[in-house]
Amino acid sequence: MDKTVPVRRLIDGWAKLDLDYLLGQFAEDAIFENIPMEPIVGKPAIRAALKAFLDLCEAAPWTLINIAVSEQGNVLTERDDVFHLRDGRRVNCPVMGVFEVNDQGLITHWRDYFDLADWNRGLKLEADFGRRNRPQ
Repeated sequence: MDKTVPVRRLIDGWAKLDLDYLLGQFAEDAIFENIPMEPIVGKPAIRAALKAFLDLCEAAPWTLINIAVSEQGNVLTERDDVFHLRDGRRVNCPVMGVFEVNDQGLITHWRDYFDLADWNRGLKLEADFGRRNRPQ
């Protein structure tokens, strides 16, 4: 089985802004983790998080720069995730992603590593907005 297939589909789903297509790539008990932020556990929670984000987007063309499968079977991606927001802002987010894919070809764990402060600057938010264990 080619474990890159659901990952490539996930990237395509962002370009289509298709929530159901995105969710079709996940196992029911999947975990989605933007590493600087709190993990999102389970398909219903992932649905809510992705829907909230997609609702802000006019377009989200992601560019897959590199993709590989590690010795442990994880799919590794280097991407440039671009978000065109409905309010006219455009945010680029260079990302390294790690995807665990089960034998059924579904993503069980998605971890993205990116610079949250840089992302927040693009959105004109404070640098630590949304960071897990953020000082109060």
